[in-house]
Amino acid sequence: MARLPAMPEQSIIDGFKGKIDFYLYMGIPVARRWPRSPGHNRAPAVQAQWVAFAEAARLWSTLAPEVKAAWEELAADSDLTAKDWFTRGYISGYTVEE
Repeated sequence: MARLPAMPEQSIIDGFKGKIDFYLYMGIPVARRWPRSPGHNRAPAVQAQWVAFAEAARLWSTLAPEVKAAWEELAADSDLTAKDWFTRGYISGYTVEE
């Protein structure tokens, strides 16, 4: 990350799209190399979680509309979606598969 004396003009930022990421960090203009995906190389711990996330997604699609409505009510006052709350509950063991 590099500190900048000032944020550059939008045309300059647009010219570096995909190469340099310009943003404010705690009010300080900074730039860094554009974030890149690591591709398929993931840590073993990350790969181990894929099965649980896939199962949570499968279970979400099988829930009754009334149950989904309850999750939506829980999510109404948060930044997470109902599916996010359900997945979080499933991954942490709070939801029970029936």
